[in-house]
Order: sequence, then C-alpha cells, then structure tokens
Amino acid sequence: MELSTIIAAGGNGSGDLVVGLLVGCCLGILVGPAFRSWQIYREWVEASREVRLADRLLETMEIDAERNGHADPARSDDVSAGSTWQPLP
Repeated sequence: MELSTIIAAGGNGSGDLVVGLLVGCCLGILVGPAFRSWQIYREWVEASREVRLADRLLETMEIDAERNGHADPARSDDVSAGSTWQPLP
C-alpha cells in the first residue's frame, strides 16, 4: 500500500481517513510513553513484592532451623539484624 493510495482515499471523502490517521498517530505518541511508564511501575511493584516474600521465607527458614537445632555452623554471626544475606568475606 503506497502513500499515494492513502492520500487518494482521503481525498474522496472529505479527508476523514487522513484526519483519523493523524489523530491516531498523535494519540499514540502522547499515550505511548505514559503507558510504558505505567507498565514499568507495575513491574517494579511486583518485583518488590516478590523480594519481600523471598526475604520473609528465608527469615522463617532460619528461625525454624535455629529452633530445631539445625543452625548452619559455617554461617557467620556478622549478619546485621533483619538481614537474611551473609556479608561478603
């Protein structure tokens, strides 16, 4: 489909097709970045929720292991309060 075909079709009916295409392009240009930003924000919220869930799970597993006497002797005691990750040596 060539551009001349689109222009010819728009010239037959008071330019409704061309106006519709221009309005659609303008709306797409305006709405596109807002939609992408919203998607990025939703992904960030979901990832944050998953990280909190994994932290709670690891914390619960550590508490259960300490209660049952299965604490890992190789684990250092330098872990800060509330952190589930070992510090790097």
